[in-house]
Amino acid sequence: MSCDLVCRWVVPLAFVVLGNTSYAVEEPIVGTKSGVALLPTSSSAEHCGMAAPADLLTAQPDDTVATFGAPRTIPWQEFTWAGHQRYTIDGQPSLLESRINPYTLSAAGSIYIGIMVGLHLYQKATIWNERAEFRVIEDGSYARGVDKLGHIYGAYIMSYYSGELLQGAGVAHRHAMLYGALMGIVYQSYVEFEDGVGKDWGFSPSDFAFDIIGASYFLLQQSIPFLQYFSPKWSYVPAHWYGEAERAEGRTFIDDYSSSTFFLSAKLRPLLPEPVRQVVPPWLALGIGYGVRGLGGNNGYSDRRIALSLDVDLVELLPNFEPLLGRPVGSVLNWLAQSFNYFKLPTPTLEWSEHHPPRVYLLYPFKIRLGGVRL
Repeated sequence: MSCDLVCRWVVPLAFVVLGNTSYAVEEPIVGTKSGVALLPTSSSAEHCGMAAPADLLTAQPDDTVATFGAPRTIPWQEFTWAGHQRYTIDGQPSLLESRINPYTLSAAGSIYIGIMVGLHLYQKATIWNERAEFRVIEDGSYARGVDKLGHIYGAYIMSYYSGELLQGAGVAHRHAMLYGALMGIVYQSYVEFEDGVGKDWGFSPSDFAFDIIGASYFLLQQSIPFLQYFSPKWSYVPAHWYGEAERAEGRTFIDDYSSSTFFLSAKLRPLLPEPVRQVVPPWLALGIGYGVRGLGGNNGYSDRRIALSLDVDLVELLPNFEPLLGRPVGSVLNWLAQSFNYFKLPTPTLEWSEHHPPRVYLLYPFKIRLGGVRL
């Protein structure tokens, strides 16, 4: 079972089952004030036509209280991300102060360790199957830079899932995000160490630096909400599915960089001037991506690709499932839609290449032909 499958399906379902005992009351009654919000705090707030509440990570306790001894929570109307509703893995309000549920905390720890062990066994059987003495090898030009974007994305996504696990276990939101980023760095550090003792690899200082960048960007988004409009995304489609050569030395999907494109996707509506903003759908985004096809000496030559692609914000595009389906199904679907937002879907794209003129794709990276026309 892949890490991706575990994170998308097994994790949320486990937390829904175990999380039912997390709170003294299902919906604690909160006050009307809160010093915690995820909306712009700088001049970008005025540009986006939004209020500028306090910084999430530095917010101080206020009079947002819960009755009957329930933990204080962040009001749903203030628990937002990039201007839309943010969801939790179990559908419960995010906490201002920790109220640990030992069952879900144990589940979070078990899932995190299980994923690490599973990935270790998978990679040890493939890319780390031969060992050597620990060594440092700087590989700044490896895979023509795609590898470095992969390290940023890997640290970011591990920080996100780790933070969500901790939040579902009852850790206060700001602490969960901080510890999640640290857990993302810890996991990536372990990967770098294993590379250091792999026969065909080595510990790369630049790889580790990009790991730090990925986890740091995740953390900065918590306190600089303007950055929430810019999301890292990963597109992975095996290159042979659309007539390209996979990386010659690639042993797993993890290091088949010829099949990966990494995007930075910007949500358009909040970034546009007011007259234009009203005609742009809230779910529309624009991503710029980088990838390299034909990596590896056996493929003849490599070809850098730059992609400008339409994108979608799935939370804005899809309905709120909880009123439609209730808990726990609706809560899980909302969280899955939020989590899928870090994976790039095939959409119309304009691509530039080192070796061919610009091309237009209907569903990037697939090459679709209708009669004599390639889309």
